Amino acid sequence: NDQADDKVPRNTIACKTHEIDPRDVQAAHLSMLARLLHVCRPALIRSPLPWNPSHPSLMPSRRGRNVTASADAKNAPHNMATSDTPKRPEPEPEEAPVRTATKKARKPRSPSPPPPPLYDVSMRAPALPSTAAAATILCWNVAGLRGLLKKDPTAIASLIAREQPHVLCLQEIKLQTSHCDEELHNLLALDPEWQITWNCSTAKKGYSGTAILTRIPPVSTVCGMGSPGHDEEGRVLAAEFDTFYLVTVYVPNSGEGLKRLEYRVGSWDEAFSSFIKKLEARKPVVVCGDLNCARQSIDIHSPKTNLRSAGFTQEERDSFQQRYMDAGWVDAFRTRYPEHTGYTYWSYRFNLRARNKGWRLDYFLVSGSLWPSVYDVFHLHDVMGSDHCPLGLTVRLDEEKGG
Repeated sequence: NDQADDKVPRNTIACKTHEIDPRDVQAAHLSMLARLLHVCRPALIRSPLPWNPSHPSLMPSRRGRNVTASADAKNAPHNMATSDTPKRPEPEPEEAPVRTATKKARKPRSPSPPPPPLYDVSMRAPALPSTAAAATILCWNVAGLRGLLKKDPTAIASLIAREQPHVLCLQEIKLQTSHCDEELHNLLALDPEWQITWNCSTAKKGYSGTAILTRIPPVSTVCGMGSPGHDEEGRVLAAEFDTFYLVTVYVPNSGEGLKRLEYRVGSWDEAFSSFIKKLEARKPVVVCGDLNCARQSIDIHSPKTNLRSAGFTQEERDSFQQRYMDAGWVDAFRTRYPEHTGYTYWSYRFNLRARNKGWRLDYFLVSGSLWPSVYDVFHLHDVMGSDHCPLGLTVRLDEEKGG
């Protein structure tokens, strides 16, 4: 009623059983808050995790759960906490571990192996006397015969005068049949004793092609392998001599993007290996030319970065090994110089020839039965005019054998 309400002191909450001063409630709240902060402070310092009020370490102590206002709390300042329980000593905060950035010690690099020794023309065998029964064969991918002779009209004649070969095999002549006439014979500036046999591409003008120039009259010559689908590009030319067959070849390149890789390893290599094996059944065979494959890591200046480059793919090297090495053919240069680098091709870009960063793509392969008669095998790195260099082989034809 109104009279009862007038008797209740101001700032006091009326209750049916007793009266509570709001200041006592405020003091009790402050006491509880102080106790909570006292308990939580060490855990907040130690914990690296975000604050979680439900964590057990942050729950208030059971001793202080029922806190009632007392006369001391009523008279105490509002910023002081009162409690019947003894005050716990505040633990010293633990020092956080100091993390120091430590770098892992690098393993010392093993020293790079020394580069393989380089082949040099000074390693050539001494010249045989002119009366010795022997034949010297030169082989050169001229990358366009007319272009070579336009740059240096005496390129072929001067090479022949210097080396005095009995046979010169050329690849990638890029000629048509109409070019192979007496006029071109005169352009080569050869003596009349030289005979020339051409095998020009009929599939495409100014493409591929092979030639054999010889001053030893051959018994016979054969253009192509007699295999349809492979002979139109003029890549194979064979000459039969008294004691051996000579085959010059320009193996197809797998091409940009390896677009001819399947044709190369799946069809061409099989057809060509079968062709030379048939010849070998009659006489020993010498195969020379651009085989467009660096068969080992030593045969290329940068093997790791060329694993999918035409001429060094695993498929091409496996085919080379299977078709030739495993079939008994002897890689003349690598057998004579197993540890020497002897490149035969250098790209025109980036001055790679001067830096000797090249590939060994040109070979002499000989029948195993003929290898004991091989007297010398050599590369002519100093002969310019093409992105390939000439290479040569001397085989003895008498009973005395070379190495």
